[in-house]
Amino acid sequence: MKRFFAIGIILSAVFFTACEKKETLSFVNQNMVNNTCTNCPKVTIDLPQAQPENEITSKINQDINKFVINILNYSEEKTTDSLDAAIEIFRSDYKKLKERFPEDIIPWEATINGTISFQNTLFTSIKIESYIFTGGAHGYGSITFLNYDTKTGKALTAEDLFTDKGAFVDYAEKLLREEEKIKPDANINSTGFMFENDNFHLPNSIGFDEKGIVLIYNPYEISAYSDGLTKIEIPLEEATQFMKPEWLSEAH
Repeated sequence: MKRFFAIGIILSAVFFTACEKKETLSFVNQNMVNNTCTNCPKVTIDLPQAQPENEITSKINQDINKFVINILNYSEEKTTDSLDAAIEIFRSDYKKLKERFPEDIIPWEATINGTISFQNTLFTSIKIESYIFTGGAHGYGSITFLNYDTKTGKALTAEDLFTDKGAFVDYAEKLLREEEKIKPDANINSTGFMFENDNFHLPNSIGFDEKGIVLIYNPYEISAYSDGLTKIEIPLEEATQFMKPEWLSEAH
């Protein structure tokens, strides 16, 4: 597994610090699956759910569930907006294959766990770790961050978070090149990466924790499965220069 760390001194002033005011929402983890089905694949799902129930928390919970539904979507012919229904489809598809090939099908597995990696009164970053096995040589594990505006429930993109996405992309590429010892004028894929069109890009998974910004390229995203995931961590004192002002301090 490749790991890249930008080392620095943690700011004495607290970055992303919440004011002493009541937060608009909170999260409680809920185990959403009961593995009592006979001859079914093992499914374990534990996700943060926003509360109390209102329009904002409903929007966040629906988006989290939609993400998990897409992970479970083995059969592209069957779509649903219900997480419970997605679990049943996953189980049903396994049973049908097992009935056709009783000696050949290895039990499927779906394990999805979500945790709050960062939260203040402005936004929340949720880390979702998943592992799916539906046959073949190996399963697929990934880590994805989902970021939400806690005032509106909106899912946040890189454009929402950073003042200058281009500058942030350049900085992340600089860190990667330094760690991999790729010269500034060398092809970004010269050490074995597989960036599309030989151009560096941000990963699909961008999140936050108490130390700063976390970038994760999951297997197959820029390298082979055997290489594992690639992780870039940008500490607080470096992260602040790229963040939009509205995410850096609380409105009193």
